[in-house]
Amino acid sequence: MSVDDDPPYLVPGAEIADRLPGEPAGRPPPAPIFVALMVVRAALLGLKAVIALPLVVPYLFGVAIAGQPPNTVRPGQVFHFLGLVWWTAPPSLGRLARVWLTLRIARRALSIPIAGLAWFLDELLYGRALKAVRIEAPVIKISAARSGSTQLGHYIEADPRVIAPNVLQIFFPYLWLWRLVTPLARRFITRDQVRAWMESRVTPEFIERHEGDPFRTDTFEAGMYLHHLNHLAPFLGAEALERDFGMGATHPTTRTLWTEVFADYFDGVARKTLLFAGPEAAGRRYFVKGHFLAAADTLAARYPDARFLTMLRPPARRLQSMVNFLWCNPIDPTLGKPEWRSLVVGLTRHERIYNRAERAWFTRADGPRRCVLRFDDYVRDLEGTMAEVYRACFDLDELPPHVPREHAPRERKNYSVNRSLAQLGVDGAAYEAAQPEFVAWCRG
Repeated sequence: MSVDDDPPYLVPGAEIADRLPGEPAGRPPPAPIFVALMVVRAALLGLKAVIALPLVVPYLFGVAIAGQPPNTVRPGQVFHFLGLVWWTAPPSLGRLARVWLTLRIARRALSIPIAGLAWFLDELLYGRALKAVRIEAPVIKISAARSGSTQLGHYIEADPRVIAPNVLQIFFPYLWLWRLVTPLARRFITRDQVRAWMESRVTPEFIERHEGDPFRTDTFEAGMYLHHLNHLAPFLGAEALERDFGMGATHPTTRTLWTEVFADYFDGVARKTLLFAGPEAAGRRYFVKGHFLAAADTLAARYPDARFLTMLRPPARRLQSMVNFLWCNPIDPTLGKPEWRSLVVGLTRHERIYNRAERAWFTRADGPRRCVLRFDDYVRDLEGTMAEVYRACFDLDELPPHVPREHAPRERKNYSVNRSLAQLGVDGAAYEAAQPEFVAWCRG
């Protein structure tokens, strides 16, 4: 599925400023520093090769028995992203940046036997127990990005009848590691120290827009994207952003990822999370939130008793938030920030595809139980919205007492980066006029 390449809502000849007053710099470091960083990265890459190459044979032996684990990048993806870096990335991506990205891709390729054996170790140590875990009526929240999904996810995961993987579990999906590190961490490291370390790894402008907590749940597919290189797509042009970063539809380069790999990653993390919780997991519902609409059919087939949930937000407001958020996202601080125009063109294409697919999937007559919420109702009437969630997803007609009835005060203004659609060269009214059915659906 694709959309028009020259839509009327992109203002012809609009100038998108490289930097506005008050915005942080988005450029990579000066060339001498960049080269020095690449030398260090290349040296570390050589060290990693020394560690990884002896593990190739046992890893291939594991693949022959159990198949390729879902946390490892496929060789085809490695070559695909190398091609994007050197042949299709926009000219504004300089040669030093292309070399840097090549080193990043090589590092991920060398991680295949290491990450793969880490996944296989869970199968070796806990295989029978993991297979015995039952994932009953999971609650799966699939909403478009910047639709209020994280805050709603935190409200749901606070329910004692729910269990959800936290950020650390999503990014490091190894049960043996959780069991090894947890008692040591509790003894020597506080949660506040871990939070401070995580915050030091991201930018202030990112923290302004996203409430990240390593001990709470968050966007599930982010962990898989990191393993599979898709997180690099925003640097590689509008088409790569639409196809390889997009989550609304499958393309030849992402079909296997969404229809096979993601479901195995989802299922593996679910079983490990429930087993790690021990007796506390008895009778609790597994909950995950993310934007992985392209995997919805696969998940619905694997978990026919699942409850699916989405939140709708008017497309123009969400697009503005999405472009600013993705520019602020610390994908690779050394590379600086993605190009504004590539973000605008790629995201306007992708968001129209996502909106169309979301409406088709959540209004389809057949399929699993689904619940559709609206952002404006959620902001205005939290109690009514949460009552709808509990009726649809938990079969409860009465809202449990622990569920918040009103939103806590939140500071959502004075962003360091907050460009309007006009400053991004987008006519918001024309953008919404191009998708009237979806806009009407958002308004209920």
